[in-house]
Amino acid sequence: MEERMNKKELLELIDSLKINKNEFWVLSSGALVLRGIYPNAGDLDIAVTEKGLNELKNAYDLKQKENGWYIVNDKVECVLDTKEDWKIEEYEGILLQNIDEYYKYLQNSNREKDKARIPLVEEYMKNRIR
Repeated sequence: MEERMNKKELLELIDSLKINKNEFWVLSSGALVLRGIYPNAGDLDIAVTEKGLNELKNAYDLKQKENGWYIVNDKVECVLDTKEDWKIEEYEGILLQNIDEYYKYLQNSNREKDKARIPLVEEYMKNRIR
């Protein structure tokens, strides 16, 4: 069984990454955990800019997967993306995947773990302050 990380552990992992905080944003379950929507995450998935990817390549021995993602270490994976305002939200000083965009992803996913997250995200979206 993989060791899952709570919000405090995720924040510590994020702080330990050798990348500028403006060159990446947290995706998927990590973004849910940091928002308090979900209790824990098995890993940290991040999207990185070209500059961010180069920073990671200089600090870690990245391994590229067949799907285009990179393995940074045993707890972190990243994917190259363009940083655009509509994709990102700042939450407690950390850049996260926009919740509306993640919700669209969940709705189109066939994975059971994604389907199970839909009601949690809907509840969060209903209660957030606009």
